[in-house]
Amino acid sequence: MTAHTAIADPPSATPGSSLAMTIALRELRAGAGGLVVFVLCIALGVAAVAAIGSLAAAFDKALANQGRVLIGGDLSFEVVHRQAMKEESAALHDLGQVSQSASFRAMARGEDGKSALVEVKAVDEAYPLYGEVNVIEPEGLGPAWREDGTVLVQPILLERLGLEIGDTFKIGEATTKIGGTLGQQPDRLADRLSYGPKVLMSRDTLDKTGLVQPGSLIRWIYRLKMPNDAGTDRDNLTDARKAMETAFPQSGFAIRDWTDPAPSLRRDAQRFTQFINFVGLTALLLGGIGVGNAIQSYMAKKRDIIATFKCLGATSRLVLNAYMIQATMLAGIGIVIGLALGALAPLAIATLYEDALPLPLAIEPHPVPLIVAALAGLLTMVLFVLWPLGRASLVSPARLMRSGLTDERERSATPFAIGSAAAGLALFVLAIAASEERLVTAAISLGILVAFGLLLGFGALVQRYAARHRRTKPPAVALAWASIGAPGSLARAIAVSLGLGLGLLIAVALIHGSLLTEIESHVEVDAPAYYFLDVEPDSLAAFQKTAKTVEPDAKMDNAPMLRGRIVELKGVPVDKAEVSPDTRWVVSGDRGLTYTDSVPGSSEVEEGEWWSE
Repeated sequence: MTAHTAIADPPSATPGSSLAMTIALRELRAGAGGLVVFVLCIALGVAAVAAIGSLAAAFDKALANQGRVLIGGDLSFEVVHRQAMKEESAALHDLGQVSQSASFRAMARGEDGKSALVEVKAVDEAYPLYGEVNVIEPEGLGPAWREDGTVLVQPILLERLGLEIGDTFKIGEATTKIGGTLGQQPDRLADRLSYGPKVLMSRDTLDKTGLVQPGSLIRWIYRLKMPNDAGTDRDNLTDARKAMETAFPQSGFAIRDWTDPAPSLRRDAQRFTQFINFVGLTALLLGGIGVGNAIQSYMAKKRDIIATFKCLGATSRLVLNAYMIQATMLAGIGIVIGLALGALAPLAIATLYEDALPLPLAIEPHPVPLIVAALAGLLTMVLFVLWPLGRASLVSPARLMRSGLTDERERSATPFAIGSAAAGLALFVLAIAASEERLVTAAISLGILVAFGLLLGFGALVQRYAARHRRTKPPAVALAWASIGAPGSLARAIAVSLGLGLGLLIAVALIHGSLLTEIESHVEVDAPAYYFLDVEPDSLAAFQKTAKTVEPDAKMDNAPMLRGRIVELKGVPVDKAEVSPDTRWVVSGDRGLTYTDSVPGSSEVEEGEWWSE
């Protein structure tokens, strides 16, 4: 009578709720301690994917938000050795407001004779078109660099020359006064590699240095701010670029716009993202394996309860739904934890490495990577949970009371295996679709899939071998083989877990080693310890004498250097030649050239002959 009551009036915690939901909630209230690992594995995998996606999105958003500030305008036009001609300058001013700056290297000399190499930037009254110049000290100082003879310097220059704010030093023929210390500049990423502390001055101060001479190695940059926010339209940027290129094809301008203010930085970030995407995807799968192991252990403890449900009339669908609801609810908790950790990653990185970052990250919610991470976590859960739950739901009560499952029952769970495989396929499609480098992600995904299959097969072989050698002596070994070869053994799961984990560590080490090898392969064995540029011919002897005084055994080589432009390619003028966009920079401006009568000792002629003396 009691049993009849149980079947006729199944427990229901909430009126109108489904029986599967009721069972799931009661099971969870009874304790899900065995599934703590389940939640943690989901949280770890989702956190890895969300953190990687959020960091990449924060960087891309920062570039997009600060593009104008990073290059100092809507567009920038750079030329070396010369200023823009009147016609070029007039054409630029027709497009909008223009700010001219000059950047070059010089020696700063203190009154006590100390000197240091500095990077000088001389700007006009319109600078900056976007953003603000940050002055570290004194606080609240205005644009002091606009005052004649006053400069702002980076703090390290004060240390090198032993100076303080208010002191003076010489650059060229000009005596300059230190008005304050220079912090962040709006267009800092547009500047090239710096060899010394920066000095910011006005054009009037630059003229007094006497360093602007014909042939001086000075980069003249013209930053353009288009009127009425016309620069927000990419078509307007393209039209302005084409107008200048068409009107002045021989100008040699290197042109950039705010939509891609730092191409090299973006490329480096993409390479780094590719690497950590691999780590994140592998971490997600490792977490999924942990999920599968946890759910199998959990279901093993629930066999008696499931058998009782089935004896009371529960169907396989009811059992599957009840435990799938539990898994989904616990996975939801793990996903929320992972999303929270991943969303905080940009803030954590920005806080811990503020001084090392090339630009401030965009600290704001980035929904797309979080949605991708949540879907990835959900698909991972289905991938590793559906099949073991399906097997448990299809086994008869008598089988559940025993220790293992027969091959016949495992074959009956084929639809669930197909469902798990579909979830796995969807996971890889999601990873590829969400990646900017889809070919690389597809290759990584395929590699992980192949490794997963090989490791799973290896685990199955070990399990089968152990089952056939259960009677091996001594007894301790026999017990070990029996445990490995028993039905329901975790041999395959352990093989996959250990294999992928070890593979991840090896892959990281190999990638690290490959990067180092790539860098070292471009460094010659006899590469110089130091090199010096722009040594004037009449100063060469004095320079060599000074170097020998510092290091008597030093070996020194020198070569003449000048600037020139490529004007023809195979007899075709550069403006008419077909040049790949990736290499057009070579012909778009002046290049550094050296020459010698004989082949340098560290060089080889690959094709042709060296010219005669």
